[in-house]
Amino acid sequence: MLSKNWKKIMISAFIINLISIKGFPMAIGAVYLPILFKIIKMQMNLSKGLVDQVNPKTFIKSNQTGIIVSVVCCIVISILLLKPLNDFYNSLGGFLATLITISPITMIIGAILLILTAMAIIQAAKAHYAQEVLNKEQA
Repeated sequence: MLSKNWKKIMISAFIINLISIKGFPMAIGAVYLPILFKIIKMQMNLSKGLVDQVNPKTFIKSNQTGIIVSVVCCIVISILLLKPLNDFYNSLGGFLATLITISPITMIIGAILLILTAMAIIQAAKAHYAQEVLNKEQA
């Protein structure tokens, strides 16, 4: 289910984290996660000729750790920036002040969506490369 809707989840995570203003690093992290597909493809292309049988599962598994680390880093950076930027956030007025007021809620929702985005992209990569392997075997 998640793998089919990874783009919608990613866009939702991006928008919610931008709305929260304080969750900007998580918004950037959500947009960064789809690079997993290109990284796996690059690793497979570089391995051709070096390894007899290139298996995308190996690269997906090794990159899962990187995805998890990047999600944790985005969340931690967002939290660490709260204190130094607090004066700036308090100086905002009008509509932005309203967004800052609701930002604890939107940051929590954004963090959950960021985690779901990571899970969905990993599942989508597994499904994508499993289908690619099947297509090559049938050819």
